[in-house]
Amino acid sequence: MKNKILINNLVKAAMLTALSIILSRIFGIQLTQDIKISFGTLPLMLSGVLFGPLLGALSGLAADLIGIMINLGGAYHPGFTLGSVLTGMVPGLIFMYGKRKNISNKVLILLVIIFVYGINHGLLTPLWLTQLYGTPYKVLLAGRAIKVIPDAIINYILLLLIYERLIPKMK
Repeated sequence: MKNKILINNLVKAAMLTALSIILSRIFGIQLTQDIKISFGTLPLMLSGVLFGPLLGALSGLAADLIGIMINLGGAYHPGFTLGSVLTGMVPGLIFMYGKRKNISNKVLILLVIIFVYGINHGLLTPLWLTQLYGTPYKVLLAGRAIKVIPDAIINYILLLLIYERLIPKMK
């Protein structure tokens, strides 16, 4: 019975991975060399939250590596792969710890958003872009803040709605 549940979770995580690839690689909008708008991180965060840090990390890894093969136009940097892995893994860790301590869903989702958008997209992504293109880090930080803050607010609302309203109906 345990294997059946594991396979079921693997299939669901794979579907979220595919959704991430579609939302980021096909429906993502590249505004500048440094700024892209997409909702590809939402399925990865959801994968970590629902299935734990291991499946979340694997979803992030698969989404990035498959996405690179699909979208050959951009430059590869392992930092982006690490960021994608962390986008799936850290929400799983936050929810594992938070559920043990009976922390509310709203607070847990806020912590997920702070990590993914504040640390990962806000601080690490400009570092990878600096290494790739040579643009000064401080310049990229300022430009990213304009993108990251609205992204964080929108994704907080979406993740909260999906987690509290849609997921219970699907079980």
